[in-house]
This record gives sequence, C-alpha cells and structure tokens, in this order.
Amino acid sequence: MYKIAVIYSAYPEMKEIAKEFNKIKDYHIKVEEVVLDEAVEVAKNYEAQNYDIIISRGITGALIRKAINIPVINIEVTTTDLLITLLKAKQYSKNIFVLLYDDIIISYDFSFIRELLDLSEDELTIYEYKTEDELKRRISHINNDHIDCVIVGIGAYTIDIARSYNMKSLMVYSNRETIYKAFEQAASIIDITKKHIQVSNMTNSFAKELKNGIVFTDIEENIIFITDILCSFVGINKGMYIGRSLSFLTESTEFFNELSLGKNNYTAEYNRKTFNVAKIQLSIDKDIIGYAITVKQVDKEIRKNTQSKEIEYKNEGLGLKAKYNFEDIIGQSNPIIKLIERAKSYSKSDANILIVGESGTGKELLASSIHNYSNRSNGPFVAINCAALPQSLLESELFGYEEGSFTGAKKGGKVGIFELAENGTVFLDEVSEISLSAQAQLLRVLQEKTIMRIGANKMIPINARIIAATNADLQKRIKSGTFREDLFHRLNVLNLKIPPLRERKDDIILLINRFLELYSYKEKLDLPHVFVQKLKNYRWHGNIRELQNFVEKFVILSNDFPDKFKLLEELYHDLISYERYEDNNINSIDIKISNLKDMEMQIIKKLYNETDNKINLARKLGISRTSLWNKLKEMELE
Repeated sequence: MYKIAVIYSAYPEMKEIAKEFNKIKDYHIKVEEVVLDEAVEVAKNYEAQNYDIIISRGITGALIRKAINIPVINIEVTTTDLLITLLKAKQYSKNIFVLLYDDIIISYDFSFIRELLDLSEDELTIYEYKTEDELKRRISHINNDHIDCVIVGIGAYTIDIARSYNMKSLMVYSNRETIYKAFEQAASIIDITKKHIQVSNMTNSFAKELKNGIVFTDIEENIIFITDILCSFVGINKGMYIGRSLSFLTESTEFFNELSLGKNNYTAEYNRKTFNVAKIQLSIDKDIIGYAITVKQVDKEIRKNTQSKEIEYKNEGLGLKAKYNFEDIIGQSNPIIKLIERAKSYSKSDANILIVGESGTGKELLASSIHNYSNRSNGPFVAINCAALPQSLLESELFGYEEGSFTGAKKGGKVGIFELAENGTVFLDEVSEISLSAQAQLLRVLQEKTIMRIGANKMIPINARIIAATNADLQKRIKSGTFREDLFHRLNVLNLKIPPLRERKDDIILLINRFLELYSYKEKLDLPHVFVQKLKNYRWHGNIRELQNFVEKFVILSNDFPDKFKLLEELYHDLISYERYEDNNINSIDIKISNLKDMEMQIIKKLYNETDNKINLARKLGISRTSLWNKLKEMELE
C-alpha cells in the first residue's frame, strides 16, 4: 500500500480527488489543510512516519520540497490556468499585480501573456517573493501606491493577505485534469524511489568505507544521487538538490562555487575543515555516461604548503588579487548574459582583450572576472589607470626603472607592473590616454614579450596577459594621429563591448535591490514600483556608477526624511537637472548603411532602447504590436 500525504491551503478540490483515489486505488492518503511554515512542519512529521510521497501545490509545495528528503509532487499551475484568471481580473481592472514565489515565476513567459491579453508592463506587473514577510510587504506597498487594482496569486495565503486590506483578489486554480495526473503519477514515482533508496543505501555504505562524499550526475549534469557523508561534510539537504541541475548546486552553495568557474580540482573550507573537491568524467567504452564530484577531507597544513597557495598568499600581501568574479556582475538581460558568455570563452585563451564601454559600466569588474575565471587565476592581477598618472611617470610605472636612471629614482630601482604581473594579468584602464612614446614601448612588449626598464641595457622576458579598456573611440583617435593603429590591432585580438545601462533597462531593478541591500544597515528599504519605472526611463549617462550613487544618497538621507516618496522625488529632480539636453521624441537617429533588413533592425533596436512603451514604439514604426513583438523576439530583445 502506498502512503501519500496531501498538504494544501484552501483548495477543497484536492481533498475531493484524494477521497476518490482512496476508493479506487490501493492508496493510504492523509489530507492536511495548512499553509507555509506550518505546512513544512506537517510534512516533516509525515516523513518521520515513513510516508512515501507528498502531494502539494504552489509556494506550499516549493517550501516543502526544500525541507524534506522524500519525493514531493508540486501540482502544476499551467499558463492556461493563469490566463483564465487574468482574463477575469481584466474585467475588474487594467491594473493587475501577480505575486509568485521565486521558484515558480520562471515557469511563465509574461511577455507572451501580455501580448495575448493586450496589456502593457504597467498594466500587468509581476512581483516575486522569497519569504512570508516579503509577500506581506509587497502587498502593503501595492495597497499604499495603487487604487482600483487586482491581486492575483497561486496560493490562498496571498489572497488572505490581500483581502485583509480590502483589496480585490483572485486565486489561480489548477484544472482538475492536472490534479488527477499528479495522483496517478504518485505510484510510479514511489516505485522508482524505493529502487533508488536500495541503490542509495548500498552506495552510501560503500562511500562511508571510502570516507568520501560523492555527487553523481547524468550526462546532462542533472543530479541523480548525493551520499549522506557529503551532506554531513558541507551541511546541505540532498532533497533540495536531487533532480536539479549541477549548476543549481554550484551557484547556491559557496563550497561548490569554483566548479561553476570551470575548476575541476580545488580545495575548499567548511566549518574549519579543509576538503579536496574533484569532478570526474564517467565513461563506458569511450561513451560519457555522467559525472562524479568527490569530496575528501584533507590536512589543512598540506594545502598551505603547496606552491600555488604560496603564490596566492604573496599576491594577497601585495594587493595584487582580482576582487571580482562573474557572479558579481548583476544582470539577467540578454545583452549582459551574452557578454558574460563571450567573456568566459575568452578567459580560456591568453590572447589580448580590448574592453570598450562608457564610463561607469564596469570595465574593471569584467576584467577582474575574466582573470579569476582563467588559468592565470592564481597569478597576480595588476591594474593601472593610464589617465590617472602624469605621462612622465606612466612609463616608469609600466616598465620599471634602474637605480639612478633619473632624479628622484628610488635606491635599488623599481619593478614595473609587467614584471609584477608575471604569470598573471595586466589591466590597462583608459589605455587611450597613453602617450605616443609609451605606446611605442607597449607595442614592443606585445610583440616581443620582453621589457626593458628605464636606464637599463638588458631585456627582461615577461609572461603576462594584457586586458585593456577604454571609453574612447579608438578609430577616431587613430584618424587624429593620437593612437597607433598597429597597437590597436595588437590589443584588439579579442574584444568586448559593455552595453550602457540604458540598453539593459530590465537590469535596473536588480541593481537597485543590490545597492539597497549593500547600503541599508538599520532598516530594509525598497523603492515604489511607480518610481522604479521613472528610473528605468532615465538615460543614466554615468551608467551603473551613477545609479549606485543615487541609491547610496537615498539610503543616507532616508534616516532624516520620514516621507520617503518625497525624498525620492527631490533626488530625481536633482538627477535630471544635471542631465544633458536630449530630445526625448527622437526625430533622427544614426545608423550604418547596410542591406534593408539590417538597417530595419538597427532602427528598431535604437528606438527600443529609447522608450519603455511598446505601444508608442509600434505607432512610431507604423506597424502592429504583434509585428513589433515578432521582430523583437527575432532580435532576442524580448
């Protein structure tokens, strides 16, 4: 007999179907009507009573899945279910707010849903939440900032909170067929799980003898097994990870972060213990069948005495460590995802890279991430701003000098940055500002891989990768004679262009939340949705740095301003008072002459980056909204 627990909140149809299955199947089914944290405790009790499986729905199911080790079937809410509810909501108001748990929100294409319902982003707003408190805050802010709106949620708890504010609210219901399907799947999942447990017990017993923790994945890197000893090593609940991709484990658990950087053998610390982590490819007759990640405890002193660690300590002591990784780059927009993918590919090479981007876009952040993702990550990362030093001193900083080579030279001379960066990376920021004489020496370094200190008479071989960055148009500098064309081609072997903030508007809310988290010490602050839209429409000439300054100023002044909205309005007025004059109607744009299709794409992209209203954009282009949506999808802008 199969033992099944059904845990739900205010969903009587699940109870009815459970009764039907109790009659027609060999099931022993218990039904509980509870919510959130209480539901998790009830699920743990059923796990302790050796129940085989839990059936649940929405956030309740998502929270239970993270907390227990037995299988959880979380009844699906389909796009059709959501559309039916949104059509009802639209009859009440064109100001609709959908609140979804963060594990659920990725299941839906809201651009497609808005297009079908003929609703703009302002008319259909999507909020995600991770905790009960965050859900309450979201609904409270909606109530304070909006009138005549409708709250749509998957769980009854969301609806109860909305109704406590006397707000109109609608719950999304799963169709009866989907619920039936979940109960029918339960038996086969239980049978598979029992076989898995048998194999699991055998593997756990074997791994315990080896004293190693092990994770097994299939060929697509989906996790299929985790040993108990690994869970005890690093303090994780395997029920949260089995069935998910390995990337979920590596990104959500700091212990395994370096696997996501492409490092297949490294040491890591947890709870004052040191472990060796290795990723191994599993094959049969040369065919790859999956992967194993092994975790073995090692003597901490052995690791400290390795050569690579000595180099790392030396670099840290000299302040020559790259501070940032790709995980520090905030953004989920298409341009930034593509940029990171290309930068990771470039990291595997030692070829020179030229990074181009406006001031404040994060050029050093990207260069640092490339270094830490590369094979040179244990070597030094030496950065220099070529515009910050007088040109008379720049050459001595770059190439070093011998004792007595000029008045004021230090006794014993000085090592230049190319020597300091041996086996590492040199980052030349604002490379466009180097004098022509320094450019000639830099060209020789790139060609010959040697340097000569000022005042010396011998060449020194160097082994350092060059990453250069600029916010200037180097082609124009070449035409004006202030930048060498041969040097440009040496630096521009690989190139990356960082998009300005106005071309990645969808990332603005993520950046705002990150900066609020960074600067908020006393209380958690957030910005009203209406105001966020204002900030998304601002052009941000100073890019991320300007946005960061704005948020920091808001946090500092908020302690003395009880009316946060008034403070934001004042800060926004200060912001736009410094903005350069631009015609927001944009009567003319610059494009490159090409074929008709390419020129059409250029026009659409430039206008798309200048407006947040797709209805107005479609009118300006003289096409229907459906045609515009199809073109944006083709260009991967939606």
